[in-house]
Amino acid sequence: MSTYAVLGALQREYVLPYEGQPMLDIPGGEALYAAVGVALWEQRPGLINRIPPTFPQAWLDELAARGWDVQGVRRLSERWEDRRICAPQARVTALAPLFARYGLTVPLSLLDYQPPPPGLDPKRRARPWTLRMTDLPGWLAEEARIAVFTPYDFLTHFLIPAEVRRRGARHVLLMAGSGYMHPAFRAEMPSLLLDITAFFLTATQARALFAGWTDDLRDIVQLLGQWGAHTVVIFEPEGAHVAAPREDRAWFVPFYPTRRRNPCGREAAFVGGFAVGYLQHYDPLRAALYGAVAASFVQETLGALQALDPLPELRTARFEQMASLVQRRA
Repeated sequence: MSTYAVLGALQREYVLPYEGQPMLDIPGGEALYAAVGVALWEQRPGLINRIPPTFPQAWLDELAARGWDVQGVRRLSERWEDRRICAPQARVTALAPLFARYGLTVPLSLLDYQPPPPGLDPKRRARPWTLRMTDLPGWLAEEARIAVFTPYDFLTHFLIPAEVRRRGARHVLLMAGSGYMHPAFRAEMPSLLLDITAFFLTATQARALFAGWTDDLRDIVQLLGQWGAHTVVIFEPEGAHVAAPREDRAWFVPFYPTRRRNPCGREAAFVGGFAVGYLQHYDPLRAALYGAVAASFVQETLGALQALDPLPELRTARFEQMASLVQRRA
């Protein structure tokens, strides 16, 4: 059981870093990075996920050995693509030239890899990985106080958060899925964001959702607040715009000034750290600092689990440094 429920994708990850040699077929997925963000603050996350038969059981056993709750991970017989290419490019289409940059040929385990198809999520059709009410474990009602939804399909984000709150997790953090950040989904957004504690999205996603309306991030924050989000966090490459629109408070929290190696997981780790900070202080700025510290360890290591177990003194020092870099915004 866990106070922190983390929902989303667990995947087999191929990390092609900004520098260094690739890490191939290792535990990954945005849900794992968010859980790492929780664990970096010495908390034990609980995972709620659907996985296909190809996801290794040994990886789940390793997480359980760390004290994480994996009872909510449901293995299905149906197969779907659970491999993810983490590369500096936003979208990967051709693998051979990508691996050639590292002096490698395409691994045999990727010869039948199918990249995620472009396009929008269906509004009414569930897919194999879509979370259902029946996937939610009993410990949600007994223990969970906050739920972190990492990027996922529209139906999961539209239907499951309200049920999670009903079962006892009072606070919901939601990371936007690119499959529904589009004007075609604007009519559904007020229902999706109703009473969401914090909504996290990239600046690209924000402008895509409001295309034809506005590309001003301050206007977008206000609209998302009117639709129900208590806190809005918009990620840019340099850092996070953190706003409490109902309180007219806003800040810019830069990412930690260290060399970035891992192209994936930084924002998800931020949200996991944010969850810990929010439960401890109920303040969006302090929560964002917890998030920025968690993100810093992920961005400088390769693979989600490699970021774990930093010295507490280093974590504290980074928190203090990040606090000194915060910029108040009007």
